[in-house]
Amino acid sequence: MQAFYANMTQLLGAIEDCLSKGRLLSCLTLLYSGIDVVASLERGSGEGTKAAFVRWAEGNLLKVHPLPCTALELYAARCGVVHAFTPQSDLSRQGSARQIVYAWGTAKSEDLAEAGKRLGRTDVPVHIRDLIDAFRAGVACYLEEVGRSPEREQLLETGTGLWFTHMDQGLVKQFLEAS
Repeated sequence: MQAFYANMTQLLGAIEDCLSKGRLLSCLTLLYSGIDVVASLERGSGEGTKAAFVRWAEGNLLKVHPLPCTALELYAARCGVVHAFTPQSDLSRQGSARQIVYAWGTAKSEDLAEAGKRLGRTDVPVHIRDLIDAFRAGVACYLEEVGRSPEREQLLETGTGLWFTHMDQGLVKQFLEAS
């Protein structure tokens, strides 16, 4: 559990840092990658990234912090941002998901919604702050649920045991000198 807390704290700090500096694509890339990472911890046998992402977003993120989009639309947005720095994805091009557009800072998602309406667009406006808050709340919900199940706790421990970790170079040198 220590690796989970350490890495999530670092990730959330980087997300907030990018947002505060106006590095929006980096912020969104880290945010969507974070959802991917947490969703992967309990990926079922044979379950792909999309299914795990959507299941986790529905059961945690959107459950405790509703947004004006669906979990599938978040996944489509993730694909567009992470793979191409664009709001478009295969799902949006196929008409299976609306594109998400983002407000940030003092901008209001309601203003984006009204502008889109006047232009005849069907995009879903989401404020980046709301998306970050939803991720934080989703992680808290997930941890609360995992804490009630020893089996799920074990899955989390196993999954985070595979994560990269920081190791002091002095320990490596001590090991090399001792062997």
